[in-house]
Amino acid sequence: MNIDPKARVRLAKDVLMQKVGDDAILLNLNTENYFTLDEVGTRIINALQESDSLKQAVRKLVGIYDVDENKLTSDAIRLVEKCEQHGLLQVAEA
Repeated sequence: MNIDPKARVRLAKDVLMQKVGDDAILLNLNTENYFTLDEVGTRIINALQESDSLKQAVRKLVGIYDVDENKLTSDAIRLVEKCEQHGLLQVAEA
């Protein structure tokens, strides 16, 4: 799947996100699929939830991490695709 950077990403219906220290767990209550996120993954998901697009979330994170915007965009898209495959995130195309 090719995700448009203008797409909006949200937790899928019936998915809970529970913080555990700096990490988090995404859990789909219907399928019982879950995904454990490290600190960076947690920040990416939080930024996505607070932003109107993947691109906007990446711009916020570039200000926090010393990383190339294209690299962070690629990493964020890969995380979103993996979580979407497991029914944890949903992508609303722009």
